[in-house]
Amino acid sequence: MIKNIILKFVYIFILVFLSTNLANSENKIKVELKVGDEILTNIDFLNEKNYLIALNNSLKTLPENQLKKIAKDSLIREKIKKIELLKLYDLKKADKYSKQILTNFYKRLNFESEDAFNSYLISHNLNISDVKEKLKIETLWNEMIFGKYSNQIKIDEEKIKFKIKNQKKILKEYNLSEILFQLTSDEKLSDKYELILKNIKNSGFKNSANIFSISDSSKFGGEIGWINENQLNDKLAEEVENLNIDQLTQPIQTSSGYLIIKLNKKRQKETKLDFDRTFKQMITEEKNRQLNQFSLIYFNKIKQNIFISEK
Repeated sequence: MIKNIILKFVYIFILVFLSTNLANSENKIKVELKVGDEILTNIDFLNEKNYLIALNNSLKTLPENQLKKIAKDSLIREKIKKIELLKLYDLKKADKYSKQILTNFYKRLNFESEDAFNSYLISHNLNISDVKEKLKIETLWNEMIFGKYSNQIKIDEEKIKFKIKNQKKILKEYNLSEILFQLTSDEKLSDKYELILKNIKNSGFKNSANIFSISDSSKFGGEIGWINENQLNDKLAEEVENLNIDQLTQPIQTSSGYLIIKLNKKRQKETKLDFDRTFKQMITEEKNRQLNQFSLIYFNKIKQNIFISEK
């Protein structure tokens, strides 16, 4: 009798043990990818997907395999930057900037406070400390690029002064989005452009920016925001001026790749000329534009020397 009770207990225990392990098998940590010495697991992929969806909710409409690829590409970019930064920095160096960096970030996403942003992250199963770590990597990367290339920036100050002096009293302002893409050795521009257009038609511009764009704006669905006509170079200003709302440019060749611009909104604004303020602003914007180009060039260079393997 006792023997039968013990056997029955063991049998029930085994059933419970097996069912529990089967239920949790999908939650086990599995190595998905190795970037240099950095290991990426299925949990990293899940967190990255949640993070990207938090920045661009429309990603939820994409098929799971496509969303996983976007998360994979995003993680690879981040880990490559981290590997390079660890050669030069103690990542704790950026802690003193973390409060301001975080504030700028959540305000860009239209949150009024850190608490509101934190609640939003929690609703997407995210931890604010992980977001701070991501922002830290981006901040130090930008600092490194500035240190390496600031002496190579070339600005035609006289051209900028001339542009300001001839500034119209009524300025056109454009709300823009972008997709910056590059071609591999076996790709043709016309084919890649058609592929992007097809994806925009099926999945929308924001999702397509996440998929194809190599610009930092890709995380935000390619959104640039409001820019006045004086902030655009002559070629881009001419292209944008001829667009209707929701229309796209043809691919525009830049030193970093090919640029597709989408016009979201436009408006006119009366301006009061503050020469010094406008001059400093336009100098800063031109510096940032050139530094972004140097950043992409340097990233592509170091990526070639980092071994990436899938498990």
